[in-house]
Amino acid sequence: MPVEDAIADIKKEIVESHNLIIKTDNLVKNLSADIRQVQKKQERYERKYIFNSVVAYVIFVVVIFGGLYVAFDAKVSTVRREKESLEEELAKAKIQVEEYQTKLAIRSRLERKTEQFLQLKESGKNLDALQVVEKLDAKHLSPVLARLVDKEAKDLRRRLAQEALDAGKVLYQKAHLSKAMRELDRALDAKPPVDLAAKVHHQRALVLLKLNQNARAAKSFLAAVDADPTVSSADNLLFMAAGSLETSGDIPHALEVYERLLKHHAKSIYANQARRRIGRLTGKKATAPKPPAPAPAPAPAPREEDATEKPKPE
Repeated sequence: MPVEDAIADIKKEIVESHNLIIKTDNLVKNLSADIRQVQKKQERYERKYIFNSVVAYVIFVVVIFGGLYVAFDAKVSTVRREKESLEEELAKAKIQVEEYQTKLAIRSRLERKTEQFLQLKESGKNLDALQVVEKLDAKHLSPVLARLVDKEAKDLRRRLAQEALDAGKVLYQKAHLSKAMRELDRALDAKPPVDLAAKVHHQRALVLLKLNQNARAAKSFLAAVDADPTVSSADNLLFMAAGSLETSGDIPHALEVYERLLKHHAKSIYANQARRRIGRLTGKKATAPKPPAPAPAPAPAPREEDATEKPKPE
């Protein structure tokens, strides 16, 4: 019996040992599975940590490079603006230099022309000097030189016009009317001052009256008044112009000139005659359908261009 009991105990211990081995094996397997899960978690954590580190590094690098790019771009923009500003200033400076060079070239050329003009004038070559001064633009000269040229040019124009006017008068007195007209036209071509221009127009009008060109004579009489409205013989010139227009048959224009005479020279010795002629001309226009007979031509003024024609008795 004892042996059987011992065997039974041994079997029991063997079974218990086997069960213990099985439990131990299961526990080892479970521990192994837990270890593997821990390893997997560790691997996932490591991968996530590495990824986060890389992302953080990339973000850091991007931020750094972004900041550097913004700063660099701002610096480049500033430099670009400064460059453009300098280029604009350089372009303006070049334009100014070119303008100054052009002005200097023009002034130098005009100064040579001015010297040529003065030399021709001093040597008595007045016509050549006048041609030179016609091409001078005084605004490009220095103020002092411009005043000198203006003074000398006016003196030259007056001298040439006076010489031509005197020659025209002599030719008029000798009845060389065509030659006298050429001289008087030459006097006007010299562009004389207004007082002398009025005398030239007056003399032209006298020559044209001699040539029986009353309409043109009237224009010259009026041109004399327009050239110098302050001339002492303005009333005489207007009266002669109106009479010439009347003789040429231009009654409406003649009436306008008579009215102009009365408006500006109401106390003139020609005023009464002008009123009577206006009344006669307007009366004829009102009562007769046909144009009035030409009035007698006004008597020519004295040969002196500033003399005053005396009114003829009605």
